[in-house]
Amino acid sequence: MDTKNFINNQNNCDNNSVVINSSPMGGGQEGAPVHVQLGGQAFYDEKKYFMFCPDDPVPGQVQKFRRQGIAQQMADGTFDFVVKPQLRSESELIRKLAHGRASRTKDNAIQLTLKVYRTEGINISEAIRQEAIEAAEAIREYQLRH
Repeated sequence: MDTKNFINNQNNCDNNSVVINSSPMGGGQEGAPVHVQLGGQAFYDEKKYFMFCPDDPVPGQVQKFRRQGIAQQMADGTFDFVVKPQLRSESELIRKLAHGRASRTKDNAIQLTLKVYRTEGINISEAIRQEAIEAAEAIREYQLRH
């Protein structure tokens, strides 16, 4: 379950304190974690490093996570972090290839993707030709089954 975290300065805290509010998105679901509010010290430097240390660290108090997202610090010192949703491929794999894949996309098209790095030290045009032939055979078998 995604967790949305808000970090902001509170009026009752000193200038170096922040409060983290953690609650499940959607809320109120059976088995969902309950709302937890933590106070502590926040450290930020101009090299874009941010760290939060709770005043009273308790192992297991909040669920550990690592996610990409959007972090924004306002002029008044408030800090906000919103988790970026993880997008999953909606295509169906037909065949995995050494340098790519053949797949059916969600709009019902057949797609061949190949990516060969110049630094691999192989004949790139020959590798693409061989894998395109392999993909064409796999697509032919896929079409006969579907």
